[in-house]
Amino acid sequence: MISVKNVYKNFGPKGEIKVLSGTSCEIKKGEQVVIIGPSGSGKSTMLRCMNLLEEPTYGEVWLGDSLLTPADPYLHPEVIMASKTFEKMKNADPDREDADIIAEIKAKDLLKKHEGKAYRAALKAIELESRIDINLARQRMGMVFQHFNLFNNLTVLQNMLLAPVKLKIMSKEEAEEKALALLERIGLLDKKDEYPSKLSGGQKQRVAIIRALVMNPEVILFDEPTSALDPEMVGEVLDLMKQLAEEGMTMVIVTHEMGFAREVADRVLFMADGVIAEEGPPEELFTNPQNPRLQQFLQKVL
Repeated sequence: MISVKNVYKNFGPKGEIKVLSGTSCEIKKGEQVVIIGPSGSGKSTMLRCMNLLEEPTYGEVWLGDSLLTPADPYLHPEVIMASKTFEKMKNADPDREDADIIAEIKAKDLLKKHEGKAYRAALKAIELESRIDINLARQRMGMVFQHFNLFNNLTVLQNMLLAPVKLKIMSKEEAEEKALALLERIGLLDKKDEYPSKLSGGQKQRVAIIRALVMNPEVILFDEPTSALDPEMVGEVLDLMKQLAEEGMTMVIVTHEMGFAREVADRVLFMADGVIAEEGPPEELFTNPQNPRLQQFLQKVL
């Protein structure tokens, strides 16, 4: 479903702030994956790289067979072998194994900006075959934010109709029928003509979730969906997310709610210092953590 391949993300004028350091993971269809970790570990950045709200500095992100990022030459041996750098090293030692040369080029980051026509053609061939427009990909990936991101000048119903109608995914009538059914499902049909400012935090977040559902997404990404809520409102949002999990919705969730992670997740990823330091089924990860950093983290939060 989603493949994150050796993703790095640097910030700052010279890329001096390194947030992700070669992170890789696979999200399978129908899987609920929860990402936990201390503040600053790269959790939200990795989630935002999945739909290119943050563009990776290096690495690739795939949605099924579709490439969302520019092709990374270091992930494609055939591209490296088409480079002038590879050709020069091979000519210098014809008996040397190709795999050894490729490994050295990757380890020492030897590829330059201009590696010749064959190199450019090899990269272009991958992108022509697999890369899709990110806006098309985002139609397949819902996103729920920490601070709801509802449009305050639009009513609840207008918020829900905006994307599917503007992107011509469905007619206004079809979108409205689905939106009203979803509002009824969460008990907020009577709020359809209200503006977000009139809703509680829990109501806003539930509307944000079903706004994503109107688009019929294949996967929904949740970026700390309960952290901006008062404690008494957290339950109503988590209950809706549990329902989606039971229905088989593919979900990737960054959260500090350890109880929710334990109950709902098929797999938990623990991030520290920009990498996935440990992962596994929730019972295994919470009861028998192997990584010392994870052990320290769980002692503080459980």
